[in-house]
Amino acid sequence: MKQSLMTEFDETTKDLFETLSLFTQEEFNKIPFQGSWTAGQVAEHLWKSESAITKALKGVSKETERNPEQYVEMIRKVFLDYTTKLKSPDFILPSNDGKDRDAFIKAFQETRSDLKNSIETLDLDKTFTEFSFPQAGNLTGLELFNLVVCHTKRHIRQLKIIVEKLKGVVA
Repeated sequence: MKQSLMTEFDETTKDLFETLSLFTQEEFNKIPFQGSWTAGQVAEHLWKSESAITKALKGVSKETERNPEQYVEMIRKVFLDYTTKLKSPDFILPSNDGKDRDAFIKAFQETRSDLKNSIETLDLDKTFTEFSFPQAGNLTGLELFNLVVCHTKRHIRQLKIIVEKLKGVVA
């Protein structure tokens, strides 16, 4: 599973950077439609989430006393179901301040590099105790990386919808 996860992570990373590059600086902070976040807010939310996971992966871990993939299917089902709107935890909500697109691209380059290094070097079967997921609690490295990949895919889709709205593309 680790190799397929690395491949999916790399593909998602490439897609994230390509999608962010679709926005001009002005578009990055423009509200595309009522009730929507800006692309910059989506980027900030995603970056805050990845930063929390990166921190957790550098923190305390312990041997896992269950199947290390127990919550993978649930995570994938929740985040890849685009028919449901999810509520973000407060600690990863974006601010209303303007965002610098290039600064976020640079920030993602750093977090993505850290995450890739973690995939390559950590025992992903371990449970990481500094990050808790609703209804599951602490997650294993395998589960955390599935969360990163699926959460990113969800927000790449959201960013593509935003860019279509801003550029007047009819889907």
